[in-house]
Amino acid sequence: MKKLLSIALFLCTTIASYSQEYEPTEGWPYLFKEFKPAIVYYNDGKAESADINVHLMKNDLHFTDRKNIMIVHDANKIDSVVCEDRTVLLRRGNLYVSRLYATQYVVIGTTSQCDFNALSDNGGAYGSPTTTGSTQNVASFSDHGNMAALRYKDLIENKFNTSILPTNNRTVLVVNDRAICHANKRGVSELLTKEQKKEFNKFIKDNKIKWKDINSLILVAKFLDNYIKADELLL
Repeated sequence: MKKLLSIALFLCTTIASYSQEYEPTEGWPYLFKEFKPAIVYYNDGKAESADINVHLMKNDLHFTDRKNIMIVHDANKIDSVVCEDRTVLLRRGNLYVSRLYATQYVVIGTTSQCDFNALSDNGGAYGSPTTTGSTQNVASFSDHGNMAALRYKDLIENKFNTSILPTNNRTVLVVNDRAICHANKRGVSELLTKEQKKEFNKFIKDNKIKWKDINSLILVAKFLDNYIKADELLL
């Protein structure tokens, strides 16, 4: 739902996906510790309710009826997911971005993906019990098709009996709903012209920007807002 990006000065304080108390495992390779009640918004304006989670191996959206776990196989039709606990996931650039803050044109968020290189180095493999095939016992997502991905009971039983899943967590900026860049100097600079980079370097110095600090990132987002209003970014 595009209007989600227009919410200014919104700080999401309940991003449970990065809680220090939870780490995905090879047996439970999910963004969240539990499936979350949520509303899924599609690009065509439709919305559906379901208990959802994001599978970090393939970055797929899964949902469950507590018997089976299904996969939404056409993720390109999804715009965003709003969880009951106020966690907001934007589907952008084939990734789900957990929204932390939004200015008029820029979203500050985080992404999580399985680190396949680290997984290979550790000799790990995703070997949870699976059952494939079609299912019709879940009403949600019926407009876009669904298929059985995993047996919920089997997955729950093996949830924490396996190794920690190596995961890459990154802070990103979604700019004008059209571009995603890493929230660092190099990532932002790639969106700027030569003259804009000069202004940006001065801005960084004057404001003592710290790239791991949310308040600094908010200043960067507002800096980009000015160029977007003037339609001057390299998007």
